[in-house]
Amino acid sequence: MTHWKKLTNPDYLGSYAFERGEEKLATIDKVTEETVTAAEGRKSDCMVLYFRQKDLKPMILNHTNAKMIEKLAGTPYIEEWSGLNIALVVKKVSAFGDQVDAVRIKLEKVSGICECCGKRITAAGDMTAAKVAEYTKNRFGSVLCADCAKRHK
Repeated sequence: MTHWKKLTNPDYLGSYAFERGEEKLATIDKVTEETVTAAEGRKSDCMVLYFRQKDLKPMILNHTNAKMIEKLAGTPYIEEWSGLNIALVVKKVSAFGDQVDAVRIKLEKVSGICECCGKRITAAGDMTAAKVAEYTKNRFGSVLCADCAKRHK
């Protein structure tokens, strides 16, 4: 199914980028403050969340999602959020006098996410998932699943 907003190529991640019921796993790269221009031309300063997964667009970070990251990371300092694995989902929320779809961060600790394909890292051969993540980080400079590690060789 194609959401109409996918055809407008917005610069930021939104609910339109999810299939029904889909969960996207991501690793936080950094959080910045940027001037964002809305569709109608209005500019505002926003927190923008960047991911290590190159196929995920940056996400404008609202207070609800920032508080969720703070809980998951155990710190309010954005500089300490880098490397945190999160799960993104779409939920119905009240906004603008209506029920709308919004991207939300789940209150769930997510372990090992491949920085290439975004899938959960699983055990491979005689290595546990944690060992696969540690090995690929040391060997390739990125946390990778076994399949992506094979492609990077």
